[in-house]
Amino acid sequence: MTVEDLQGLVASVLTSFQLRLIEVKLLRGRRIPLIQLYIDRENGPLTIDDCAMVSRRVQDLIDMQYWSPPNYRLEVSSPGIDRPLFEPWQFRKNIGRHIRLTGRDGEILGRIVAVTPDGIVRLETEDQTRGYQADELSGAKVVTEKPKPRKGKRK
Repeated sequence: MTVEDLQGLVASVLTSFQLRLIEVKLLRGRRIPLIQLYIDRENGPLTIDDCAMVSRRVQDLIDMQYWSPPNYRLEVSSPGIDRPLFEPWQFRKNIGRHIRLTGRDGEILGRIVAVTPDGIVRLETEDQTRGYQADELSGAKVVTEKPKPRKGKRK
């Protein structure tokens, strides 16, 4: 069983429920492997019922595969608020929230005010509103309160 096997298996289940796969982790424990699926919904919140439904469907599919281990644990969950943002839809889903990105060029922080259809993220900082390509902000994280600039960093 590989991460690629699991990604292929999960794709059709998630597509049918209009969900997105964020990450698959396969952790080989001493006794039984742990499969972790992180999923999200592009439009609207992800619910516990979504996770339970995906878990049941994926478990049934895994059990039918020749490569399926005899015992394993499956966890399906939301990526959480501290998960980095990469795709335009993730920024769109977080309009109104503050983000922080620290990179080799310094720090970018501000509030997402809009995301255009072509993937431009409009970010409001302390002194201006500026557009960034989503890939320029790739890896940014949502912060739960209005961020304060760190000394010596750019805005």
